[in-house]
Amino acid sequence: MSAKQKAVDFNQLVTEVTTGKQYGEADLAIWGGLCAETELAELLSKYSLNEMPFRIWEYASRIDFERDALPDEINLLERGRLFGDGGDLELRRDGANFRWRFIGKPTAQPPSSNQSAPDKFWTKTKVVTFHRCDESALLWGERKDGQTRWFDDRVGRASLDYPEPAATAAWQRVRICYWTFSRAGRVEFVWLRELAE
Repeated sequence: MSAKQKAVDFNQLVTEVTTGKQYGEADLAIWGGLCAETELAELLSKYSLNEMPFRIWEYASRIDFERDALPDEINLLERGRLFGDGGDLELRRDGANFRWRFIGKPTAQPPSSNQSAPDKFWTKTKVVTFHRCDESALLWGERKDGQTRWFDDRVGRASLDYPEPAATAAWQRVRICYWTFSRAGRVEFVWLRELAE
């Protein structure tokens, strides 16, 4: 077994879960709501977008993973995800509307739309607390020496473009880092945070 590979220490895991910090209303904002497709651009403009620089836009025919970009064809947008240190906003089309879910800093106050006021998770579940776990996952593809793009045989035709920081524009692999918030062993919320090599 190499130095990087360690056996799972179940006693340590149990200790972390039973004595670790619990996250409640004072630590975390969780909101949800509904927005008409025609109001989505206005709704997005009211968020602190600089604190959520990473954007994943899933259109009917493509996926754009960008930094600091807004959707260019809202009429074809199916899903969206904006994330960073300030929070994680998830959008999902529901007919002519978008349902949204936000998780972020406890002081965050999502804007209202004409469709509905934001619905605060904690007003219905005040006594709930979550255990937070720091996680990361490798994204598809590898960029080999001399190549400008990531490539993966399993998805050979896919355009794998990730918004890496300009100062380190030579990442061979890209990881997405996130926090999971679980209760009774079940993950209930995920906050995508950043990209790393």
